[in-house]
Amino acid sequence: MLDWDKIKNKTSELYGDATLKMRQYAPESFSKEKQFVNALVISLALMTMADKKAETDEVTAALDLINEIDEIKELDMTQDAIELYGIHIEELEKVIDNNVKWTVTTAKLLSELGRINSHPEYPAMIHNLLDYMAESDGNFDETEKAMKEKILAVLN
Repeated sequence: MLDWDKIKNKTSELYGDATLKMRQYAPESFSKEKQFVNALVISLALMTMADKKAETDEVTAALDLINEIDEIKELDMTQDAIELYGIHIEELEKVIDNNVKWTVTTAKLLSELGRINSHPEYPAMIHNLLDYMAESDGNFDETEKAMKEKILAVLN
């Protein structure tokens, strides 16, 4: 099960108070760079929640990955990326028990992810991170493989 205290401590350790929410989440108004960060974070959130549970190891791996990606650092968007990741994880956690809402929510996120295709330099970068996220908990199961295939289908 998810250890929110450990995740909050990790987040605070890396970035200060990252529990603040973005005032308005409107990906259609994002710049090209913010669209990339959003697409990357959506991919991380979908892979984290592919098996309909967020494990502490997966979440901390995603946070570490966000911290390590040079493109995010160069854009000075690490805090935004963490906040977006939290928004997407919370959104997915709310619909875990309802298959219809789960399908609609994941479809919406996949649709947002597809917007990045207008910038051909970005999908390949996201593609390379999927296996890392899928294996971050030591188990690359069928649900994660299926989610990876959905993400790849949207990116291609």
